Amino acid sequence: MRRKQIEVAVIGLLIIGVVLYAGTGVVYAGALSSSAERTLNTVVSHQNSLNTSFNEIDSEASALGGSGTFNPQQAVALVDRSVSSSQVAALTIKQDDSSLASVQGQLDSSRWLTLVGRSTVDRESGRVGHARSALTAARMIAADQVLDGHFWHALYTALGELDTLNNQAGSADFTSAKSTLAQMQTDVVQAVQQSTAPGLPPDLHSLMVDLQTFVSDFGKQLDAQIAGDDAAVAQDQSSLDGDRSKLAMYNVDKIGSDIDAFYRPLIDRFNSEIAAATS
Repeated sequence: MRRKQIEVAVIGLLIIGVVLYAGTGVVYAGALSSSAERTLNTVVSHQNSLNTSFNEIDSEASALGGSGTFNPQQAVALVDRSVSSSQVAALTIKQDDSSLASVQGQLDSSRWLTLVGRSTVDRESGRVGHARSALTAARMIAADQVLDGHFWHALYTALGELDTLNNQAGSADFTSAKSTLAQMQTDVVQAVQQSTAPGLPPDLHSLMVDLQTFVSDFGKQLDAQIAGDDAAVAQDQSSLDGDRSKLAMYNVDKIGSDIDAFYRPLIDRFNSEIAAATS
């Protein structure tokens, strides 16, 4: 009889233990879910600022179109703002991913404690995984956009200097023109070197190489003007006309489309993974 009572008591304790475990598992799973939800909400709250940064890619490329309203100073300001935004985005992405990694570690290590609430934990873990995948794409975009932005800064600075150089040469202010030319040559060399950054198509690099030739020929003509060598000026003008014709053959709209085509899959991946993380 006593043995029977002991067995019944043990069974009762086991039942109580199972009930307590189940209850604790549900509560703990709920706490983990709430923690994951808060972290996800923080990450998703940064989505709009990231998309704003990504949208500036199109603005940078479209300024190359060379319309009559092109303003080099405004273009440089746009690019500098874009680079700054991308650098801030990179820092935000790093911090967000660190937070998500911490939450994901808690979720994964707690499955054995939450058998009853495992489906909740698994669902939250999946959402966190999608968010981290989104940040992987965003990290690549931000890093590439910083490099691209340095190229655009060099190019648009050089184009602004070209406007200044034309005015100085036209007014025979040769001292100022020589100084501007030297700075422009430096900026164009930098643009050539940076034109192979991720996302920039081969045609853009070729365009920069031809622009460098144009600047070199411009310098030769300027030297001929300063020397008063009319024959050399005429010969250099012929070279410049050929350079301009070659530059005009580039399809800048296609270059912009190629840049967009490079980034579009990454941006789409970012948005789709964020959508999956919030579903």
